[in-house]
Amino acid sequence: MPESKSDYDFLSEENPLADPREYLADIPASLISGVLGLVAFMLSCIIGLLAQNPGHVILIRAMIAMLICTIIGRVLGTVGEICIHEFAVKYKSNRPRPQRPQQLIELEERQREHERAVEHMKKSG
Repeated sequence: MPESKSDYDFLSEENPLADPREYLADIPASLISGVLGLVAFMLSCIIGLLAQNPGHVILIRAMIAMLICTIIGRVLGTVGEICIHEFAVKYKSNRPRPQRPQQLIELEERQREHERAVEHMKKSG
């Protein structure tokens, strides 16, 4: 049975400092910048319509707001990724993974051998 992976299993004993792109899929800077830019565009359009501005003025102001907020979102997202990466590295270095006891390893091996024998008996019988 394959081991299940969680969000916190991004660092292994072979690779103690993994690449941040491998485990920060939930908070990429591009996603934050895109969402922030679209929200700015939408709000600028709504506020411009409520103020009864002409259409070309609303769209120009909305695109400028979208560009500025996209840049700000990219910076904020990158800062967030760096903070999360530093925290994760410090957390994992302060809490090393304990070694499994030899008795447990032997017990699991015997259990696997038993399961293989049972499967072999089921196939032959």
